[in-house]
Amino acid sequence: MGLTVQEALGLPVLDGASVAAGASGLSRSIRHMVVDNPAEPLAAAGPDVLVVLGARLPQADPAGCRALVQRLDAAGTAGLAYRRTDGAAPLPAEVLAEADRRGLPVLALPAGARIDEIVSEVLGTVVAKQGQALALSSRMDHEFIGVALTGGGLAEVTQRLAVMLEGAAVLGLGPDREVVTSAGPSDDVAEISEWLWLLDAAADDALAELAPSRRLSGVRADQIVVTPADVLADADLSPADGILLVPGHHQLPGGVGEYAVAPIMAGDQRHGWLVAVHRTGAMMLGAGGVLERAAVIAALSVIRLQAVHSVELRFQGDLVRRLVGGSVGHTERTLAYTRSFGWRLDGPVAVLVTATETVADAAADPTRALDVLDRLADGWRAALEPEVAGAAVAGLATEIVTLVPLDGRTPEELSAVVSAVTSRVNGRLRRVGRLLGTGIGRPAGNLSELAEAHRQAQRALGVGQEIHGGSAVTHFDQLGVFRLLSLIPDSTELRSYVDEVLGPLADAGDADSADLRETLRVLLETNLNVAESARRLHFHYNTMRYRIGKLERILGPFTTDPTLRLNLLLALHAARMRGLDQLARPPLDGGLALPHDGLEALV
Repeated sequence: MGLTVQEALGLPVLDGASVAAGASGLSRSIRHMVVDNPAEPLAAAGPDVLVVLGARLPQADPAGCRALVQRLDAAGTAGLAYRRTDGAAPLPAEVLAEADRRGLPVLALPAGARIDEIVSEVLGTVVAKQGQALALSSRMDHEFIGVALTGGGLAEVTQRLAVMLEGAAVLGLGPDREVVTSAGPSDDVAEISEWLWLLDAAADDALAELAPSRRLSGVRADQIVVTPADVLADADLSPADGILLVPGHHQLPGGVGEYAVAPIMAGDQRHGWLVAVHRTGAMMLGAGGVLERAAVIAALSVIRLQAVHSVELRFQGDLVRRLVGGSVGHTERTLAYTRSFGWRLDGPVAVLVTATETVADAAADPTRALDVLDRLADGWRAALEPEVAGAAVAGLATEIVTLVPLDGRTPEELSAVVSAVTSRVNGRLRRVGRLLGTGIGRPAGNLSELAEAHRQAQRALGVGQEIHGGSAVTHFDQLGVFRLLSLIPDSTELRSYVDEVLGPLADAGDADSADLRETLRVLLETNLNVAESARRLHFHYNTMRYRIGKLERILGPFTTDPTLRLNLLLALHAARMRGLDQLARPPLDGGLALPHDGLEALV
């Protein structure tokens, strides 16, 4: 940390000094001050160096003067200083003009000023500020390491920041930029939470363009690579529109007050932001660095909580696996375990099985598949929680199992709730080419009945997806005859049965056969009511009579033979359930390898 040129001019030893040129650059930082060697003019110039001229600079042409100032400016020189003398200034007029244009401060010191005293005072002040910075660093380490060692999280970090940055409102934002926690003056916190404007895309792009070593404000504020003003200008927005989540220490729009920002990063993944805002004044020097230290501790807390959450999910998954597997021993002890997780399984419970259509992929990484399933389960749990309190959700192998306390819900009411949740989740998954379907078992009155309810839910899921597609929500009691057909594991046997009963109408690729199958289905559903069938199919009555005759020539006298009608109806159901009456579906992608951005959108 250094001393700005403006601050240096306020020192008693520089009383009487004036700015000869470059007044716009008084915010430049001074960390070194040297007296120039006349034998090697300006050889000591460099970053943050205030050079005191020891002699008049040699005359040069205007182009050489401009090149000299350009070199000093590019090197980050804090400024030039000279002692006033009678006659012309020791700097050519062209140098002064170029310095003024570039904002390179040139200071005229009093004629009787002692250079050694000036150097001592300026460097002493710089050392004092650096001592304050070291003390601040030590205090930060003490404060935030204490938070880390005691298991504190974002809320504790935010509280400590509000104490350190006295007068500032501190907001802890989540990954979606929602306000998770806050501390500081309550009125300011409420106001800032309302007007805090977050420019998502532009701020993210600006952060992505920074090199990893410069994503935090480890460089001087006047040398930061991307500033909020730059981003706003690129987005064609006014600073009055709000503040940006660009790392660093910045002025508020309008120049009144300051704010500092630091992302909470763990590797390349951002888990949130820390934002400190002082509405009416300046924050302590180094506030950006304070937030960076705090963000590291907050990131450690997030990683720790994720690890704990992962272990908890494994324990919960093992317990759910035992419950639906029928391996529960001591019922009261098991119920005590479920209550410790916040589950309410003491009364009637419904078992849901949720899954997505997949095909086996021997080359897929099983660890990746489990991680995807866990993330799907997290998204499903988040969507279900607002609707049902106390439900148990766990990802098991290739399915998500949910134990839902019924709380007096009828099967229809439960199906409506599950359909609403499935619709919300699929709304986010649809863009990555996946849909979840759910099967619902009959209510289980106690823990020992969960295994059978789980098998019923699995059967309802499988049959529902075969009949209605991948996003179907199917209750076991709604299966009807499909429940019996689902017990036949051999699709070849069903295919043979369909071919034998339907004959030429079993051809899934023939449009005329499909049309006649639909006519047959409607006739059987209306109990051979010709007028009603014609109305449903939008045919003339005589056309329907003609079609009935054609069907009987192909299939036999089904209008007078009830056994044949039963066989035909079963064959149509079997073809529909196993997709035997449809063209082959397009192949699915292997496994559960959903794109990462789809999972992020879900959870």
